[in-house]
Amino acid sequence: MQIKSTKPLSQAEAKQILEERKKDSDLDYEQLQALEHAEKFQKTGSDRVKLVSELVKEFTLPLETAIKIVDLSPSKTETLKAILVKDKVELEDAAMEAILKKL
Repeated sequence: MQIKSTKPLSQAEAKQILEERKKDSDLDYEQLQALEHAEKFQKTGSDRVKLVSELVKEFTLPLETAIKIVDLSPSKTETLKAILVKDKVELEDAAMEAILKKL
């Protein structure tokens, strides 16, 4: 298999793509493992994928950070801060509260 391009995806998007590919042909080992992982640990529905772009636009977050936030769906400010600190993103408390309300 040849990699044509790469871009960050949420677990919901990855699951959707792998399910479509599974209908068309057999998945290789890595793809099957990724699909099983997405089925087991996906917390968000495919309807929340648009929330990623909203977070990027409204709070000027990097795409990878927004995807991580939506995938993990933190319920506490401390958890959200941990995600932001790891990605070296600084937001005010009011912005973090707004993000938590959107989730």
